[in-house]
Amino acid sequence: MAWLTAREWTKRVASRLHRHAEPEPDPFETLRVQTRLGHLSGKIRSTESMPHVYARAHRLMALEAAYDDLLDEACRLAGVPDPGAARPEDRRWQEEQELAARGWTW
Repeated sequence: MAWLTAREWTKRVASRLHRHAEPEPDPFETLRVQTRLGHLSGKIRSTESMPHVYARAHRLMALEAAYDDLLDEACRLAGVPDPGAARPEDRRWQEEQELAARGWTW
């Protein structure tokens, strides 16, 4: 059995006691995600309000998929835990509520 020197022992104890804090998210990245969420939610609303748009359902599915991906990224930036909802609509609603509770607007 190898004996540790005082320096090695101190390093081991310090590494166990020292908690590595997560770095704060970049505020410009947060702003980019918020801006993009606002843009996509506006496009979803406008697409939903146009009754005679070619491939409307396909466009809505693509926009909602992009919106859901951005919500996941926003939750990661805000430190929101994964809601674990099975249906995309439930997950989307839970993530929007968690982000709004943390002061996010879009």
